[in-house]
Amino acid sequence: MITAATTISSSAEDVALSVKLVIIGCGCRGLGFADFIARNPNRAELVGIAEPRENPRRKLMGEHHIPLKNAFEDWRDLARQDRVADAAFIATQDHQHVEPTVALAEKGYHILLEKPMAPDEAGCRRIIEAINANRVLLSVAHVLRYTPYTQKLKELLDSGAIGEIVSIQHLEPVG
Repeated sequence: MITAATTISSSAEDVALSVKLVIIGCGCRGLGFADFIARNPNRAELVGIAEPRENPRRKLMGEHHIPLKNAFEDWRDLARQDRVADAAFIATQDHQHVEPTVALAEKGYHILLEKPMAPDEAGCRRIIEAINANRVLLSVAHVLRYTPYTQKLKELLDSGAIGEIVSIQHLEPVG
């Protein structure tokens, strides 16, 4: 259940939402989510992480005051525990999205999943089945569309500044 703490106020801006979150995979995207949480402490709290690399795991533990009992080398250890948060950000490598998503959905976590959902249709179907069976929310992150670079590029393309677009090839060299 997502919890909300409200104050007596006449405006919606004064309502504080505190969502407890865990991050699975603390690479570039996972750290980006953690930075957002740190900048918005009235909206969310990072209460757990799963990351095989010790340095990023320790960094986030310190910055977000995550207790050792909620910091895991392997997401499977988190999935074996009672639920500690409302939702999970899954930012593992693309080919590692299905298993943690299914396991955490089965625990009742709402999920923000990095794109792509899975490397194949069967994996996508497994995720959707788990989400539906456990009645949790799933959102697939397409965060690059909000970066200043992407927004400026879209503005230039829409303005016709470079002429008529005939073809686009986009390569995102991840890993």
